[in-house]
Amino acid sequence: MISFSAVAVAAVVVATVVAALALVQVRRVNRRFGVLDEVAQVVDAGGSLEETLEAIAAILVPEVGDFCTIDLIEEGRVRRAVARVSGPDAEDAQAGLAARPPVLQGEMASTASRERVPPRFFEYVDDEALRAVAADEEDFQFLRSLRIRTGLTVELRARGKPTGMLTIGTRSHSGRHLGASDVHFASVLAGRVALTLDNAGLFSVLARAERERAEIAETLQRGLLPPPLPHIPSWSVAAMYRPAGAENEIGGDFYDVFRIAGGWMVVIGDVTGRGAQAAAVTAHARYTLRTAAAITGDPVIALRTLNRELLARRGTALCSVAAMAVSEDPAEPVQLAIAGHPPPLLIDRDSVAEACEPAPVLGAFPDSEWDLCATAVARDQQLVVVTDGVTEAEGDKGRFGEERLRAAVAGLSSPALAAQRIEGVLHDFTAGELDDDAAIIAIAPASADVSPAPVVERELVERLYAAFNSRDPEEITTICDEGMKFFPIGTAEEIGREAPYVGPEGLTEYLLDVEKAWDELLITPNVVERHGHSLLVRGRVYARSRQLGIRDMPVAWIWDVADGRFVRGEVFRDPEEAVRRLLTSSEGNASEFNI
Repeated sequence: MISFSAVAVAAVVVATVVAALALVQVRRVNRRFGVLDEVAQVVDAGGSLEETLEAIAAILVPEVGDFCTIDLIEEGRVRRAVARVSGPDAEDAQAGLAARPPVLQGEMASTASRERVPPRFFEYVDDEALRAVAADEEDFQFLRSLRIRTGLTVELRARGKPTGMLTIGTRSHSGRHLGASDVHFASVLAGRVALTLDNAGLFSVLARAERERAEIAETLQRGLLPPPLPHIPSWSVAAMYRPAGAENEIGGDFYDVFRIAGGWMVVIGDVTGRGAQAAAVTAHARYTLRTAAAITGDPVIALRTLNRELLARRGTALCSVAAMAVSEDPAEPVQLAIAGHPPPLLIDRDSVAEACEPAPVLGAFPDSEWDLCATAVARDQQLVVVTDGVTEAEGDKGRFGEERLRAAVAGLSSPALAAQRIEGVLHDFTAGELDDDAAIIAIAPASADVSPAPVVERELVERLYAAFNSRDPEEITTICDEGMKFFPIGTAEEIGREAPYVGPEGLTEYLLDVEKAWDELLITPNVVERHGHSLLVRGRVYARSRQLGIRDMPVAWIWDVADGRFVRGEVFRDPEEAVRRLLTSSEGNASEFNI
């Protein structure tokens, strides 16, 4: 007969074992909760999707299992995003698992696209089961080398849609075994991972939409920005455009130059309002003026056509315009038509006078009339037109005004110098903060071409400028002397550089500085002339940045060339200064390469 004491001892032993097992279970549950908490912290950290998945796998291995994979469903296909392995040969095993196509997971994902898939549990996997999922003999041997003891795969599902598969397993070396409780835990864990994928997907969609929106806005802005001005034979034209604010490069001010019957049309204008609405009216105005002027060649008819178009738009759309028709013979007078715009100023040495009378703005009245007036512009004279963003600009001393504008341009005969002088004075007056868009355009007769350079030298110049525009230092080094010094005025001023760039290393540094100073910089040689031992290149520089707006200026270079290479060069803001330099010297005395 069993004694009471024996029964008591047995009861104590059983209770102790039960208590120990319960303690182990409690600790196991606590560790599982700890894992879920760590995963939540990783998700909340807000890293990239790949970083987050890698961090989750690092938590699961080796805490929960000896290996782990996370596979994503993307556009109907399954991609292995993460693989993690611990134990013997872990590095090779992890690399092989990461590179291996997710066969089983792919089958489950195919089913999951139609219905919810229950967790798939596997243990003591034999060779027959491995061959069933192996791609070939090599893959089979790799799967055997993993020595998988148990494993389970659960689907990742968010908002009713499958987003991927999570696989966790143990290997023989660890002696661990996954059971029914792990299946439940893996399902809970899969919910957390699926939520991470869903959030990442939402952010990805939003980010993609934002990128697309930004690309569309950038494309539209580029289409509305004034393009580089064409070369007008016998005329020098300079333009500047500064938008108000740093967010948009376009606004209500515009300028344009295009060919018409018998010559060219130069226009500058301003529409009421700001932002996208003003930009839309600006585009409408520019293309209406282009079309009407190209068909008729008459500035007044172009203004009448635009007036009808603006009146037909919904809402109020007012536009002021100054249109100038010029012949390629600068001896012929400029034909002017003004509609609500500040009249062009005729600069004749220290004399600054309005070239014509003001007239009604466009888009206000259907019966308004505009007249054509003719103004002769002689050599050493120029026409300068600005939008009211210049004269109405506010500074510490009040309004910029007409008097400061006239004082800034008095005595100047170069359009490039006039535009740059106005921009500089305006910048100082407003401390660089414009309340409204501002545009400037200036035009003057240019000196006649002397004698074209030989074809070989023209082609050499075109090679140099093409290499610069494509930012090709190797090509520029090939056709420029190694000891050449170059000092690009505009770029140097913007980045605050005073020393010249020297040699090939300096050239590479210079091209990097161009990228820092400008979003776009284009140089165009229009005319290449031979003057004794020197080449005179007359062309244009188009520089654009979000901060500085657009500068489109006539520029001239004097080059000396020896044995098919550029050995010396100098740039001139005022092309006429370069002409005067050559006329007063039979030898090119330039010493620096300036672009």
